[in-house]
Amino acid sequence: MQQRLFRFFVIAILPWVFLLAVVANLWFLDTNQSSNSSAFFMNSSAVSFGIQAIVGLTATLVVLVSQVLARATVRPFETLLSQINLITTRRSITPPEETGLPEVDLAINNLYLAATDAQRRLDAERTLAADVSHQLRSPLTALSLRLEQISQDTKDTKVHEDSTAALGQVDRLVKLVEGLLTTWRSTTDRDLTEINISELLATVKDRWRAKVHSSGRNIVIDCEPNLAALGTPEVQELVLSVLIENSLQHGAGTIQISARDFQSWTLIEVKDEGTGISQDIENSLMTQGVTTGGTGLGLAWARNQVASDGGRLELRSLKPAVFGIFLMSVGSTSEQSI
Repeated sequence: MQQRLFRFFVIAILPWVFLLAVVANLWFLDTNQSSNSSAFFMNSSAVSFGIQAIVGLTATLVVLVSQVLARATVRPFETLLSQINLITTRRSITPPEETGLPEVDLAINNLYLAATDAQRRLDAERTLAADVSHQLRSPLTALSLRLEQISQDTKDTKVHEDSTAALGQVDRLVKLVEGLLTTWRSTTDRDLTEINISELLATVKDRWRAKVHSSGRNIVIDCEPNLAALGTPEVQELVLSVLIENSLQHGAGTIQISARDFQSWTLIEVKDEGTGISQDIENSLMTQGVTTGGTGLGLAWARNQVASDGGRLELRSLKPAVFGIFLMSVGSTSEQSI
């Protein structure tokens, strides 16, 4: 921008300097036409040289002044751009410097106040999430230990089966709390790791097998071998849980989860044998506030979390309902079977 302004000032001013030099030279020639030829020639040569020297100095001065003006004009906008970059890259936000332009200073100060207020609220929410997670871990650990003791003391009884099932639910609740804490982190704060998709789907299947079977349904996994993707394992497990809950509530038949390479992505699809989704609610299906009714984590939440891992969640088919999770592919891992 500075170079463009510099060229603009130079192009706008220099032609007038040269035009003024031509006019001055013509005026001098016109006023000295009555002089004798020899004296007039010597005088005109000296004056022309002087005019040329003045024009050269003026042109140099115009170039220097144009450069200074361009730099001074651009400086406030560079300051504004620097503040915007600091905020968008989530670096530490410092109080802005005065630029001398009231309008630009007002815009920068308002931007700084809005950014610091948002940062304070975000820090408070993260602190609250961490505190809640910490407070829940202790009673959940105690409950888990108690259930383990009950399970050991009541072997070969129905109480043993019930305590084992309850222990599994407590373990799932612990994972849910830890996963929710992870989702408070933004994309730039998350440490994306390599996810073995076969292991991820096997874990999800084991966690949901009892509930799916109790509903008179089945869950089937079909995963290409050696499949890996970048993401946050806890978050993607929660996203799959949302899709499974959505199928249990609104779908029917066998829940099929498949995973395969898809161009530069790793694609995980979740579908069932139900009647599908009405076209009337297609646009509102992933809007904020619409939940599956199970964990209370809606499809909009799931879509945002997949996006925070650098992927995307799409509704790929209405009838039957097919949801697709696209994660960044990282190549192959060791072969795992489900």
